[in-house]
Amino acid sequence: MSAPQFGRRRHQHWYEAGPKAPDLFTPPSVPVNTSEAAAEAVKSSAPSIREAIFTLIREAGDRGMTAGELEAVGYPGSTARPRLRELQGNASWAKGRLPARIVKTTAQRGGMRVYIAL
Repeated sequence: MSAPQFGRRRHQHWYEAGPKAPDLFTPPSVPVNTSEAAAEAVKSSAPSIREAIFTLIREAGDRGMTAGELEAVGYPGSTARPRLRELQGNASWAKGRLPARIVKTTAQRGGMRVYIAL
């Protein structure tokens, strides 16, 4: 009798047929149905969330804000982090279409990098 095997088993995700071209108003996702459903759910609110996060960082002045602080005021990490990349102007899904409006500094608070407005 052999010992039970523990660990991850390979599994497959369901993929929709056909490639999708990213655009500025389509939030990022990986080609897995749950990720794409989440991206679609935030699609209409992503621009206003991006502006709200920018406003919070700008109003924080030189102190800036971390992703954890954004989470503490009500923006979950999975929502805030993509908006931070967009605001830095380095999001792969928005390259060249969104200007850099914030910068990730070398300063840290609570082990997280601080973002300040340009």
